[in-house]
Amino acid sequence: MNRTLRRLLPVLFSAALVVTACSTGSGESAGESDSPTGDGTSTADASSEIGDGTGVAMPEVSGDFGDAPEFTWPDGDPDANLQVQVLSEGDGSQVEAQSVVAANYAGYVWGSDTAFDSSFARGGSTGFSLNRVIQGWSQGIPGHTVGSRLLITVPPSLGYGENGNPQAGIGGTDTIVFVVDIVAAYGPEQFGDPDAAAVADEADLPVTVEGAPGKPFTVTIPEGAEVPTDSRMIQLTEGTGETIEAGRTVVVTYSRTDWETGQGLGSWQEETGPGRGPATVQVGAGDLWDDVAGMTVGSRILVIEPATEQAPAMAMVAELIGVV
Repeated sequence: MNRTLRRLLPVLFSAALVVTACSTGSGESAGESDSPTGDGTSTADASSEIGDGTGVAMPEVSGDFGDAPEFTWPDGDPDANLQVQVLSEGDGSQVEAQSVVAANYAGYVWGSDTAFDSSFARGGSTGFSLNRVIQGWSQGIPGHTVGSRLLITVPPSLGYGENGNPQAGIGGTDTIVFVVDIVAAYGPEQFGDPDAAAVADEADLPVTVEGAPGKPFTVTIPEGAEVPTDSRMIQLTEGTGETIEAGRTVVVTYSRTDWETGQGLGSWQEETGPGRGPATVQVGAGDLWDDVAGMTVGSRILVIEPATEQAPAMAMVAELIGVV
C-alpha cells in the first residue's frame, strides 16, 4: 500500500489509531477483518470482570507453547465473563497495557472445529498494539508474562459486538476462544539502545533534541526556525540491534512537536497524562519510512514534516525499539 508519511502520521498520533498486524513468518498480513488485530475492534460497553477459568466451562487444549493448539469442547455453555486461563507461564517480562505485542494465536468460535484465524497456519507470529485489538485481548493479555500460553474466552460484548463478524463466521451472540502464545512485548516506557552511537551533528539539526540514547527524549522547535517545506528523515544514532529489512514491521517509541504551537505528545507521556504507547510502522510501504531499511534496532531518527491543509508542520523523534 503506497502511503505518504503524512497519511501515516495519524497511525502514530491520532486517537483513532488503527494498527494492522503483520506476520513475521510467511509475510502475509493478519490485518483482515476476521482477525482480532484488524478493524473489528469492539466499541461496546462491557464489564471488565476477568475470571481465570476456574469453576466455569472451558475447553481442553493440547499442544505446547509454539504448537498449533487442538481443542476439546465441553458440554456446558461458555461463561458470560471474560476468562483468561494460564496454560503455561513464561518467565519473561510482564506485558503492560498499551504495549505492542508479538504473539502466535489461533481463534475459534466456541464449539467449532475450524479456526477463523490462526497465525500458526501462517507460519509466523503477529505484531499488534493492545490499543487496537478486541477488548477481550486489550483487557486479557496485560499482566501476563512473555513466554506464557493463554486460553482466552471472549464474550460477544468484548469481541465483535452484536453485529459479529460475518466474514469470519462469527455471530453476534458467539463466544470466541483463543490460544495466545506471547512471544515478545514492547511497553510504553521502553526506549532504544543506551549504547547507540551518534551519527549526526546536533549543531546541524533544524530542531533541538534532548535526552540520552535509551532514555526519554524531547524535540523542541527553536524560536524563528524556518518552517519545513519538504519531508525528510535524519538518522541521529545507530543502535546495536538487528538490521531492519524491507517488509518488516518496526515498533517505535516517539515524541513529536507541533511546529506552530510547540505542543507535543509522546508514546510514553502527553501533556495531559500518560501517552498512547508505542506504535508500529511498515517498512517497504512506499513512503518515507522505507528509509528505515538498513538501519538497526535501537537507533534514533528525526522526522521533519511540512504543513498540509489538514495538519501543521511537525518534528518527531523516534527510537526503533523492535521488529515484529
